[in-house]
Amino acid sequence: MTSDSLPAAVPELAPEIAARVRANIARQTLLSTLGVTVECLAAGHVELGLASRADLMQQHGFVHAGAITTIADSACGYAAYTLFPEDRDVLTVDFSMNLVAPAMQRAFLAAGSVARSGRTITTCRGEVYGIEPDGQRTLIALIQATLMAVTRMSAS
Repeated sequence: MTSDSLPAAVPELAPEIAARVRANIARQTLLSTLGVTVECLAAGHVELGLASRADLMQQHGFVHAGAITTIADSACGYAAYTLFPEDRDVLTVDFSMNLVAPAMQRAFLAAGSVARSGRTITTCRGEVYGIEPDGQRTLIALIQATLMAVTRMSAS
C-alpha cells in the first residue's frame, strides 16, 4: 500500500522523530497482534495498514469494527504524537467514528491527520479505506478524534 492521501505541504518527519514514533508503535501490543503496518509517517500525518484475516472477522464475514476503529484511532493518535515534544506522550480522550461501508476488502489503510495541534489538546481527523487487489480504494470509515498530550510515563 502506498500513500495517495498525504495532505499537500506536509513537512517530512525528522529521522529522530520517526524513530521515536516507530518505537512507540512497536510497544503497542494490540497493533502487533492485529498485524498493523506503518505505511506513512509525516509531520502531523500517519497511515497504518491492516491485512484482512479470518480471525478479525465478525459474524457476517466483514472485518470487525473494533479492528477498523483501532487502526483509525491509532493513525490519529500517532499523527498527533509526531508533533509532540520528546517528553510528551498521547492519549485519546474522545472520538467519533462513522462506519460508512462494510469492511470486506483484503487490506485496509487508515490515514490520520492533525486538524489543530495545541499545547495540550490536539484534534485529528481520518479515514479508513478498503484496498482492492487492483489498488482501488473504497472509503469505509471516518473518524474525528481529540487527543491529549501527557507527560511520558517511564516504562516498567
